[in-house]
Amino acid sequence: MIILRRLYLQATSLSWLILTISTIILIVFSTFMLPIIEPSTFIRYSDSLWFTMTTILTVGYGDFYPSTHAGRIFTVVFLYIIGIGLFASFIGKAIESLTLHKRREERGELMYRGQNHIVIIDWSYKAENAIAEILKQDEQTEVVVIDRMEKAKEIHTRIHYVRGNATHEKVLRQANVQHAKAVLIFADDRIEDQMLTDGKSLLIATAVERMSPGVYTTVEVEREEHLPNFSHIKVDKFIMSNGTIAKMAVNSIFSEAK
Repeated sequence: MIILRRLYLQATSLSWLILTISTIILIVFSTFMLPIIEPSTFIRYSDSLWFTMTTILTVGYGDFYPSTHAGRIFTVVFLYIIGIGLFASFIGKAIESLTLHKRREERGELMYRGQNHIVIIDWSYKAENAIAEILKQDEQTEVVVIDRMEKAKEIHTRIHYVRGNATHEKVLRQANVQHAKAVLIFADDRIEDQMLTDGKSLLIATAVERMSPGVYTTVEVEREEHLPNFSHIKVDKFIMSNGTIAKMAVNSIFSEAK
């Protein structure tokens, strides 16, 4: 048991590439060696491959088994001791890699490599409504949200999260802004001062324009008098936070009154 434990610990400490190559080599080696050691039992290579896989997977159907001493010694040494431990380590490493990938995805640490996606800045209730509308109207477009939260609010096959400051080039590159279809910059509701809110949106829009001049950019602005500050960069569309809502409310009242 001590020897098996040491073998298992050494196997799990191997890198993913070495562990994968070692497992493949063991399977191929056993597949070709069994017909040589015991040709009467393993007539075809497909039979030895079947026996190898069912043994290291600990299934053991019993339809094939070695009858000679050489075949049994080979099976015990290479398949029971090394094979089962190596394959168990391989499966454990695969599960560990998938778990780590999922955790990094939730923490927004992965690079997004898709194209023609929509990048949304800040994960607010407005962003959630926009995401729901995008998923509803288009069945293919994917969404990348940039925020500084420790963990994504939602993980979806078409929703990706990138953690960081959207004014930094590294973060924008991680969201692959240069190949995005559009960027939607919402006003940060966590900032109470509207001047600071629009200042942040201006910095983000400037960074986006510098990296991807051709991307369609929409910016939500808190104060209308701040619009001239955006004149030095190309913004395709502005959304007034309070003004638009107020105008819609007033227009609805007058339209109903008529």
